[in-house]
Amino acid sequence: MRAAIALLMLPLLAAALPAHAEDARFMLCEALPHLTCVWSGDSFYLRGKVIRLADAVTPERYTSECPKASQLSWSSALRLRDLLNAGTFEIGDADGSALALVSRDGQSLGAQLITEGLAQARTPASPDWCG
Repeated sequence: MRAAIALLMLPLLAAALPAHAEDARFMLCEALPHLTCVWSGDSFYLRGKVIRLADAVTPERYTSECPKASQLSWSSALRLRDLLNAGTFEIGDADGSALALVSRDGQSLGAQLITEGLAQARTPASPDWCG
């Protein structure tokens, strides 16, 4: 039964990623397969493809090292869900990497999370979420 469902989902996974994702409705990721959902405050799935914010980083929801990081991870994931569901957004390519700039009306959603204190700017060094 699961194999049949997986076969039915293949066309969805192979669909091209739209430049505008206005018709997607997001919830937090739970059961597999992850099709259109928010995994963490800095990553989400859109039609089966993972999108990671190029300009912001947050703690992971299920592997946080301390209560402070755990709270921040859930708060940032919920906020990203709300931002994505608030209207049309654009997904731009960030220097050919796995990261993408996600914006609405020219304003980065990652930058908004940083401004709201729910994320930090993405740098090569990992942030100390518990400090």
